[in-house]
Amino acid sequence: MLTPKEISKLFEVQVNTLYNWQKTKPKLYRYLQNADYNIQKNDEINVLLQEYAVTVQFNFTIEEILYLVHSKTELLSIEDIKNFEKIFMGAEYKNIPENPILFSIYDKILGLNIIEKYIFYKKIYKYRQSPDIKIHEFFSEFLA
Repeated sequence: MLTPKEISKLFEVQVNTLYNWQKTKPKLYRYLQNADYNIQKNDEINVLLQEYAVTVQFNFTIEEILYLVHSKTELLSIEDIKNFEKIFMGAEYKNIPENPILFSIYDKILGLNIIEKYIFYKKIYKYRQSPDIKIHEFFSEFLA
C-alpha cells in the first residue's frame, strides 16, 4: 500500500488534498493507496496476453486488417469487445454493397474468442495511433 506521500508524488496530488479525500472520497483514496498493486496486476495481465497472442493463428488478409484499421468501429468496454462483430457490422452496414469483404471480416471476428478479440482490437487501436509500424510484423499472428 502506498503512503500519502508516495501517492502525492506518483499522481501529483497535494498531501492535504489526499487527507481531505480520505474523509470525503474514501473509495478513491483506497484505490490510490492500492495503485501499486493495481499497476502490478495490470502488468502481469499484459504479459500473459502478450504470451497468449503468440499462439493465436488466424487468417485475416492485409486488406481486411486495413479495412478494420480505417473503420469507425470503436470498442470502449469489455461488453463491446464481446460484441465486436455486431458493433463492426452496425458501423459498416451501409458499406455492404460496395465491400463484399465485410462478411468475411464478420465471420473471422465471430470465430475469435473474447481474449483473441481483445488482443486483436488492442492491436488495431495501437496501429491507429502509430501507423508507421510495419503491419505484416505487427499483425503476424492474425495474418493468413
